[in-house]
Amino acid sequence: MSSIRVAPETHAQRNLRESAATWAVKGNARFIERTTQNRERALSCTSTQCSCTAVALLGSNSAALGQRIRHRSKHILESGCFSLFMTFVTLYALFGNDIRLSLTDTSADEGFIVCAWLCVVLFSTEMALNSLGYDYYFGGFYFGIDFVSTLSILSEIPFVVDSLSSVVSGEGGSTTEMMKAGKAGRVGTRASRIIRIVRLVRMVRVVKLYKMHNSNDVEMINDTLEPTHVGKKLTEVTTRRLILMMLTMIMVLPWLQSSSLVDNSYNFQHNFLKHLHQYPQNYNKSGQLTEADFRRQVQFYVRRSPIPILYLEICEPQEMNGSVWPQCNTTWSHGMLRRWARDNTGSSGTSMKKPRNGLKENGVKGSRERAMSVAKRSKHRASEIFVSSHVGCYEAADESAQFGGIKVEGPTGGGRIDRSDRNFKDRIKSPTCLSLAVWSVRSQERLLAGLAICKTFFIMVVLVSASIFFNKDAQLFVIGPIERMMTLVKRLSQNPLDPTNLDSNTYFEDEKRVRDQGYETILLEQTLERIGQLLQVGFGAAGAEIIGKNMNTDSGKLNPMIAGKKITAIYGFCDIRQFTDTTECLQEEVMVYVNKLGNLIHTATHSYYGMANKNVGDAFLLSWKLCDGCVDGFTNFADVASESQRMAANETIRCQAMNGAARTKRQVTPSQMADAAITAFLKCQIDLENENADGCLTCYASYDAVLCRFGRGFKIHMGFGMHVGWAIEGAIGSDMKIDATYLSPHVEMSDRLEASSKIFEAKLNMSHWLVNLATPDLKQHLRPIANIRCEGVPVPLLIYTFDVTNSDESFGCSTSTVDEKTKVQPLVDWNDAEFKSIQRSLHPRFRRTFVNAFQHFLDGDWGAAKRRLEFCLKYKDTDGPSKYLLKFMSDKGMAAPLEWDGTHYLEGF
Repeated sequence: MSSIRVAPETHAQRNLRESAATWAVKGNARFIERTTQNRERALSCTSTQCSCTAVALLGSNSAALGQRIRHRSKHILESGCFSLFMTFVTLYALFGNDIRLSLTDTSADEGFIVCAWLCVVLFSTEMALNSLGYDYYFGGFYFGIDFVSTLSILSEIPFVVDSLSSVVSGEGGSTTEMMKAGKAGRVGTRASRIIRIVRLVRMVRVVKLYKMHNSNDVEMINDTLEPTHVGKKLTEVTTRRLILMMLTMIMVLPWLQSSSLVDNSYNFQHNFLKHLHQYPQNYNKSGQLTEADFRRQVQFYVRRSPIPILYLEICEPQEMNGSVWPQCNTTWSHGMLRRWARDNTGSSGTSMKKPRNGLKENGVKGSRERAMSVAKRSKHRASEIFVSSHVGCYEAADESAQFGGIKVEGPTGGGRIDRSDRNFKDRIKSPTCLSLAVWSVRSQERLLAGLAICKTFFIMVVLVSASIFFNKDAQLFVIGPIERMMTLVKRLSQNPLDPTNLDSNTYFEDEKRVRDQGYETILLEQTLERIGQLLQVGFGAAGAEIIGKNMNTDSGKLNPMIAGKKITAIYGFCDIRQFTDTTECLQEEVMVYVNKLGNLIHTATHSYYGMANKNVGDAFLLSWKLCDGCVDGFTNFADVASESQRMAANETIRCQAMNGAARTKRQVTPSQMADAAITAFLKCQIDLENENADGCLTCYASYDAVLCRFGRGFKIHMGFGMHVGWAIEGAIGSDMKIDATYLSPHVEMSDRLEASSKIFEAKLNMSHWLVNLATPDLKQHLRPIANIRCEGVPVPLLIYTFDVTNSDESFGCSTSTVDEKTKVQPLVDWNDAEFKSIQRSLHPRFRRTFVNAFQHFLDGDWGAAKRRLEFCLKYKDTDGPSKYLLKFMSDKGMAAPLEWDGTHYLEGF
């Protein structure tokens, strides 16, 4: 068996162990002492402190109790048993009363009343639990719906129904009087209608049941997908609008029915006409009823009717064999009845008319013709009149039956006339005892037509409003963001460098509020905008073709490896000096350092219609695209770049300005684009100097590592080179990683010109092709510094520089911003005072002296060139081009070679 050997304890370890034990004992003693002091301090606390402590404890306990109550309420509401139980209670509330009326008698009413009270208690309990469990429920939309639904159950309790009926009918009205007026039935009908409408509100609870069970089903079917916020909101808003639409129709439509506002029963008109029909017959057997009595009866009939009368005849006198038909005991003509009705002040008899047709006709046919004649004279439609008639002759059997009478059933007695009778046509023309009244129901018909119009208009308003609101919700939450996303995709497919963010002024107030709610469709829209911005930032102008073609394709496949395209553009290359040493000093901070410089360069470039293309550690490639294809005179190294070619290019070519300060589409000439590109690099130089002096770059001069490596007075320097020519625009790489860029010797030429700034010690170097493309006024600020031959260029290269001696912070403000009056970004004007201002420290004779010296240098008169260059160094002792030319001539022995043609080969360029 193996054993573990324990090393003997050293003297140092033993001392350490004893010290630890001592400190442990002392620590325990201090802990006991501190505990005792705290206990004494707690016992000696004042009553106020104790009260505050008690209040704090009570508050914390109340909060904890509230959380427990809320949690318990939610647990009960979300439990399956409670949901199932409330489902059955809701179904009973919907159908219980109808089951009671259809299947049981009064012996079961007590049980149903108890069940109704239980439903009220259970629904009230559910409302209380919802109020405790959810903060948004109490006082909200569904609280109001549940409250009304619960109150509607009270309509199934008899004493509540009786109270409602009494309220509807009005207090203090005599039942006998109402029955006499025919109102008792209408009162009961109106009360029952109100009760039915209130009960229908209960159906809203079905929506809650559906939402509750549907949400549970969704969770069981797929518990891995979280419901979207916009889906919940859209469902909630749609459900609310459906409920409101349904309740509105339930409440309003019953009151637009004819039975609600129009009384279509004409019992009084029909029954009292029967009374008048018998009045001159068996009622007057004794012959003691006078004409005045009968006139009062007629006037009462006309006055008590709520609708106007058009025509009335009672036992109209009829002729038979040249004499009056004698069956009726007493007869009055319709003319006399009309005068009686009109004499009745305030009655509806004033609307009665004299018939024009059927005056000589007997029987039913004559009466009908007279009635229709009056209706036609009054311009009433058939639907606007009510005709009541009684046919038959009566006689009293004896004195005791004089108010009952026996109907005479003889052929001349006017019994019932049936159309199936063979003598129908003759019988309707034969005299008979007949009374007829024609009433105008035009006002009721017009009211019904108005109600129909209101109902149709109401339904139209409800449907149109529902359509508008539903479409608005869908537009606001779903369709609007999708349409804006599709617009963005189409716009980027047409012009991939268009701004991706929409103007905030294009949004309505509701859309602005929705954008702040964090709905998924809005987040998706904002994500697409950011993706578009990232594509533009990542691919730049060179990758615009890739973005456009892939967004414009119908297939879902990505094809980044598309063919390149030949363009002509201006290329600018700038490099950070001493970058390797600075990186070692700054370490992680170097990324922030480079990004600050990148922001400075890119901002100036974009302000002057350019685009950032490539970031290569310590260098940046910028571009100003002129056009697709070639520009005659400014595309190849062999081009002359003459003034006539420049003017022709300006007449035929319009360059699409990518951005600019105005952020709007604009077209400029190639010369204007060249002016903007050169001005952008001038602004980069000036902004760099200002940031070094007092800006975001001053902090790096105080870094310890920078001070140790470079000493005090550290400044960031950059070199700039610019050229114009053709390039192939496209993507290089593979399906796994691509870079959108420009491939061309002309792009490389801008890099070589920047590198030559180290040789000539001039910060900005430009090729003569670019200088000749710019506006001629530019040359008043430039000077040529070298005329060289180099590899890959078949013709001499004349290099120019722009001397910047003063870094004015206001430089470029007028040309890189939008003019407030014209709302347009001004173009570059080389005669502007700001260009002279940034060269104001340069000696007035310096440029002219240097140009003369350079011309002597080209002509081979190096002695004269030397003297003038030495004068230039007196004007500007740090001038790099003067030093370079003097050194070059010195290396050649101050004598031009015999084969001298004004050019020389520059090694390392």
